[in-house]
Amino acid sequence: MGFFKDFKDDLNETASEINGSAVSESTEDEGLMVNTLDTADTSDASSDPELAKIAADLAADMEDEQADSSFEEAALNVEETLAKEAEIEEETVDTIDTDADDSEESAGVPASTNEEYSDEIAIITSCLVVTGDLDSDGSIDLLGTVKGNVACKGKLTVSGTIVGDSSAKEIFANSAKIEGNVSATGSIKVGQGTVIVGNIAGTSAVIAGAVKGDIDVHGPVIVDSTAVIVGDIKSKTVQINNGAAIDGRCSQCYADINTDEIFGVFKNK
Repeated sequence: MGFFKDFKDDLNETASEINGSAVSESTEDEGLMVNTLDTADTSDASSDPELAKIAADLAADMEDEQADSSFEEAALNVEETLAKEAEIEEETVDTIDTDADDSEESAGVPASTNEEYSDEIAIITSCLVVTGDLDSDGSIDLLGTVKGNVACKGKLTVSGTIVGDSSAKEIFANSAKIEGNVSATGSIKVGQGTVIVGNIAGTSAVIAGAVKGDIDVHGPVIVDSTAVIVGDIKSKTVQINNGAAIDGRCSQCYADINTDEIFGVFKNK
């Protein structure tokens, strides 16, 4: 503000020269000056063009200074607002990440453990003999001999010998020797050269080997030309290829056909 004070002093001196009198008065204390510019009669100033121009320039400079101050204050307010918004955004992101972690934890175990069975495969080599039951959360490739029950949640592939019951999601026996019942929640495939002494139960079956036991399948059954079956077959549909040997009854009891409705007309005659 030193510039404006000097400017006012110059203006006072100019006004004193024009009017022929002092604009400011000295007080009782030395060095203390009372500025009477604001209370002076402005009629003389307005009558003089030079004085009016000086007053107009002074007012314009004061307006510019106020405008600059207002702009700086507005800029500071904008910076503070942006900083606060950035802090709020960071807090929001942290909250979202925390909620996501909580949702994953509340969902339970990871997706990999939610699978029906593990991808791991246990291998029983051809030179290995196991006495006791086997139970796996994955799949089993059995090339050796197991004297006990075998159960797995995945696929059971048998090329060796099992003396005991077998259960799995899917069972594939190829050149295997099985003495015991065989059950699966899915399909059962008995390859050529396989001998099974026991009952078979599943949702579908393909028989190309020898089976001594009943076959109970709620879906289709295919009996290949190399098959030898001693036992009854219960299924929804059955396909018997030429050359197959079956010593037993075949019943499509799971078919959608109601035999009573077809032959019921002859019951009262």
